[in-house]
Amino acid sequence: VSTQSTGTNKGYRIYSFDNWNTFVVTHETVSMCSKGTTGLQSWRACFVGCSWAAQNRELFSGKRVVELGCGVGLLGASLAPFSSHVTMTDHHSSVLESARKTVEVNKLENVDVVGLDWRNPSTVVEECDIVVAADVVFDPALLPDLCKTIKLLLKRPDNVCFLFSTVRNSATYECMLHCLSQSELKYDAVDVTSVEHYLVKGVNDVRLLKISRC
Repeated sequence: VSTQSTGTNKGYRIYSFDNWNTFVVTHETVSMCSKGTTGLQSWRACFVGCSWAAQNRELFSGKRVVELGCGVGLLGASLAPFSSHVTMTDHHSSVLESARKTVEVNKLENVDVVGLDWRNPSTVVEECDIVVAADVVFDPALLPDLCKTIKLLLKRPDNVCFLFSTVRNSATYECMLHCLSQSELKYDAVDVTSVEHYLVKGVNDVRLLKISRC
């Protein structure tokens, strides 16, 4: 369900990942790329991630979550009802603005939105239990910094990162796996083939990695 503001390419979209028992409203664009970023629209792996999280909400119950590359905030907003706190992070100013509007319209009192540049992740001081990210594996040049940021956040042995990706280019995805290994991060593939959502027709191209320190 979507509404578009008159004279703009932005509006609000309504999503549900539990058969409309609950829903999330996001502020996003109808354009695939706007203002020099693809982060103003929700993407395929995010839909799978939200659905998977709804089916496995006990993993997030009472946990502090940090989201990398939050975009308009769909994944973080979906996790908020069953997490103790969610920190959404991104770098582009327009993306952060949309994420804050998503938080505002959903009245999420346990969610913060903060700017984060993966090239300088030392600014991350947030203690968390779980890191999440969706649709952030697309530019090989960004992957070493992404892995560096993930490793910085996984401070404890029990910390974990759930990374949802759509494999559009196998070489890029293999580059991500290599960067994880080079960063001394271990990963396990988690099966998401049983995940269903009305916006996703088959999930054979979507991968979920469970990442932790070696």
